[in-house]
Amino acid sequence: MKTPDAAPLSNRLGPAPGPAGSRRSTAKGDVPEAVLDRYLVERDLRGRPERFFRDHRAAEPMFRDRGGSLVSNQAYPDAVIDMLKIARHRGWDQVRVSGDPAFRREVWIQAQALGMEVQGHRPRERDRQAAGLDRPSPRRDAEPSKAHDAFAERLAKAAIVVARLVPDPAIQTRLLEAAWARAGRPRPTEREPARGRDRQR
Repeated sequence: MKTPDAAPLSNRLGPAPGPAGSRRSTAKGDVPEAVLDRYLVERDLRGRPERFFRDHRAAEPMFRDRGGSLVSNQAYPDAVIDMLKIARHRGWDQVRVSGDPAFRREVWIQAQALGMEVQGHRPRERDRQAAGLDRPSPRRDAEPSKAHDAFAERLAKAAIVVARLVPDPAIQTRLLEAAWARAGRPRPTEREPARGRDRQR
C-alpha cells in the first residue's frame, strides 16, 4: 500500500546556487511561526514540521518541507506565498523553481513582491502585468499628468486582480507599493485620487 508521501511531487522550490559563504538554512522545519500558525501541521518522526494542510478535511497537504526544498502538487497563490516566506526566512534570496508552468509562473509573480530572484521561469508579458511590473510606454508628446493617470488606472485594475488572488491585505498593499516603487512614482493617497487631479485647475 502506498503512503500519501510516495506520490510524485513535480512542483519544487529550492535555493538557487549562491556565493560561497552565504548563510542559508536547509534545515527541515525551519519555518516562521506566522506560517506554522496558518496550517494544520503533520510532523516527521523527529518532530519537525513536514506536511502543511489547509484544514482537517484536506486529503493532500498544500505543500511539504523536504529541508533542501519545498514541494507541492498545487499552484495555489496563498500556499506559494507561504512557501516563499519560508524560503526568505531560510535566507534563500534566490530560488530555483521546477514543475508545472502554472506553479513556476505563480512563484515568479509572488516572488516579485518579496524582492526575490527566481530561476526556472522566463516571465511573459502577462506575468509582468500580474506582478504589477508592466510600465506603460506613453507617447513622447503625451502630457506627463495624462501618462501618470493612465498608469494609475492600470494599477487600479491590477489592484482588483491582486485583491482576488491574494487574500492577505498586508500582502496586497506590499504588492501595490512595490509596483509604484518600480515605476519610480509615489503612490497616490486616498485624499489624492489618481483620476481628475488636474481637472480643477
